[in-house]
Amino acid sequence: MKWSTHKLVRLALFLAIGVILNIIERAINIPLLPGMRLGLANTIGLIVLFFYGPLEFVLIGFLRVLLASLYGGFGVSFFISLAGWGLSSLVILGLYFFKKLSIFGLSMISAVMHGLGQVIVVAIIYQSIYMFAYFPALVVSGLVSGWLIALISREVLRRIPEREVINHGQ
Repeated sequence: MKWSTHKLVRLALFLAIGVILNIIERAINIPLLPGMRLGLANTIGLIVLFFYGPLEFVLIGFLRVLLASLYGGFGVSFFISLAGWGLSSLVILGLYFFKKLSIFGLSMISAVMHGLGQVIVVAIIYQSIYMFAYFPALVVSGLVSGWLIALISREVLRRIPEREVINHGQ
């Protein structure tokens, strides 16, 4: 894997923006919707997937979860975040290769799978199947937030000039 300095710098910037967005979102607490967030940092994942490809998508996503956890502290929340990211990434990569969904389909499914991954880990930690009662609310919020994230990501992708895009092979 040989990447140009230009590509490394771009990916580092995307990673930094993703971590910052994640930290900002953690600071915003909505009492009526515990644990639900818009997922602004996921715009970075979609942008990286569409500009660079699956390897960079996985690398930046994992590093974002890891670095954001350094700020928020490693603990149960790290494993919950990692599970949400892991399940959504696996599903998205499968759909990216085999179904060729739009950015909206990928984002909305990603948001729902992220919620499912988190609920699974919470159910394991608390040893209670009743944690899945929260999943329908996560589906609704995931569909709405996934659509909004796709809208933002699509606009960013449209506005970055083609000459600024680095192809997968560089």
